[in-house]
Amino acid sequence: MLDNVSLSVQKGEFAAVIGPSGSGKSTLLTIAGMLLAPDSGKISIAGKNVSDTNKRQWTQIRREHIGFIFQNHQLLPYLKAREQLTAFQAKNDHNAADIDGLFEDLDIVKCRNQYPLEMSGGEKQRVAIARAFVNDPDIILADEPTASLDGAHGRQVVEMIRTEVKKREKAAVMVTHDERILDLVDRVYRLEGGRLALQ
Repeated sequence: MLDNVSLSVQKGEFAAVIGPSGSGKSTLLTIAGMLLAPDSGKISIAGKNVSDTNKRQWTQIRREHIGFIFQNHQLLPYLKAREQLTAFQAKNDHNAADIDGLFEDLDIVKCRNQYPLEMSGGEKQRVAIARAFVNDPDIILADEPTASLDGAHGRQVVEMIRTEVKKREKAAVMVTHDERILDLVDRVYRLEGGRLALQ
């Protein structure tokens, strides 16, 4: 249970939330991502209070303003890498150059026409990162993005998230147990006993 938690992240800022299992880290991310309504308080995105909107609007807000990176890549097995991005574009103004730029930034150009089964674990996670950024969201929420990767590949993935956050000036929050990557974030918060504190 969260206890009067408040977290604010600015454009271009990459924050991490750490804490023991069961401390509420995933709950915090779920509420921030508008997948779960808080009992009290509010959620603001780009300076706008979105807490009072109805559930139908929540779906649209998630699609257009929030990018999710999950513990497991959650790619659809029947879609090629490029299709993973185009199938879920919330806006029609994205063109091939936007997607190609993401693939180049994340060094997965060769994966564009591959199915997930043909990719390595690291490549799949990078496609998932590209998918999170494709709708030009205001905020990126990453839930244990290194959980399925070894130390070297995990660090590489977080470095890539950081690079895209800075380049595209996105606010980003990452929940993680991996304290070896904390030097890559701008601020570290610890959640314990339902309370959040800057570390």
